Amino acid sequence: MKTRLKMKSSVLALVASSALLAGQLYAAEPADTSVKTEQTQKGERAHGGKHHGKSMHKGVRKMLRSLDLTEAQKTDVKAIMAKYKAEKGERPSAEQRSAHKADMLALITDANFNESQAEQIIAAKQAKQTQQMMNFFKMQNEIYQILTEEQQQKFESRFTKVKGKGSR
Repeated sequence: MKTRLKMKSSVLALVASSALLAGQLYAAEPADTSVKTEQTQKGERAHGGKHHGKSMHKGVRKMLRSLDLTEAQKTDVKAIMAKYKAEKGERPSAEQRSAHKADMLALITDANFNESQAEQIIAAKQAKQTQQMMNFFKMQNEIYQILTEEQQQKFESRFTKVKGKGSR
């Protein structure tokens, strides 16, 4: 029985460390983000360019390009986007990310699983995602309000067309 427990905990530790190392690989940002490898570009195309919510902002930008905005509207859109980018805040520091990973590893590797600690981690993540989505919707609403009636109709048409693709 003890051998089985040791084996399970060893496998769990191996899986946890692999997950943490993989997270660190993806968290590292290259110095020049404008340069993408061929593999990265293929991966984005294969998955519709969706990675960690960034596709939503790309989708908005792409849709706005198709609306033939006036220079004044472009200026207003840039101001709106800058406002919400400023509200987003800074990325957590390396120390904060490291501490979070250590907390997760302690939770995963503890012999007695602490469900309340796991719930706190999950609740914090969900609250952050909820706030980000709320800000994203507010930003879209502000942008929509500066469009002409014709542009609004085109926006709605394209929005329903794009949303319909994912419902297969």
